[in-house]
Amino acid sequence: MTRNEITLRSRREIDKLFNEGDVYRGAHVVSIVRRVDKGPRRAMFVASRRVGNAVRRNRAKRVMREAYRGLAGKLSSDRIHLAWIARASCARTGMREVRNNMKDILTKAGVTRTGQERV
Repeated sequence: MTRNEITLRSRREIDKLFNEGDVYRGAHVVSIVRRVDKGPRRAMFVASRRVGNAVRRNRAKRVMREAYRGLAGKLSSDRIHLAWIARASCARTGMREVRNNMKDILTKAGVTRTGQERV
């Protein structure tokens, strides 16, 4: 994550994200995107027990964080909250595939500089 970006930690903001956000599904990750009126871009990374044991869950989160780091500069909006949820295949997949999957999801969501903003 970039230096000015903050990890999403507030229970209220997380609940709003999961209840009001748009869901985008990929082969290795699922993303929930919510546009907000003010504040910095915030992101969170989640891996449930379905991903595997603690080692696999931590690896999945590390892979997602590193893939996101490479894509964060390509985002067009600072006013979004993102949740990245690992699927079971995320822990067994290389970072390049996860990054491509995340890039496709961000383009589909319309939050990349190359994609058009959704209305």
